[in-house]
Amino acid sequence: KPEILNLDVFEKNFQSGEFINPRTIVKKGLAEAKGGKMPRIKILGTGELSKKFSFSEVSASGSARAKIEKAGGSIQFEISKVKSQK
Repeated sequence: KPEILNLDVFEKNFQSGEFINPRTIVKKGLAEAKGGKMPRIKILGTGELSKKFSFSEVSASGSARAKIEKAGGSIQFEISKVKSQK
């Protein structure tokens, strides 16, 4: 299961203009790597976002995506809901 984080977490813990991916989220202590693997991150739209962020390698709800884009940010290489095969 992915780690769930709301937009207000990013608003409080990151500076405007920062590049955010699973590694930077783990580095800030907002999620944990398990078994040496970076966690899957799902962003939900709770909270306001006034800062511009560039997200990568995460998935986002429709409301989170809209707020990220409204603040001038973007999501690149969005992770889909498709599970990887082992």
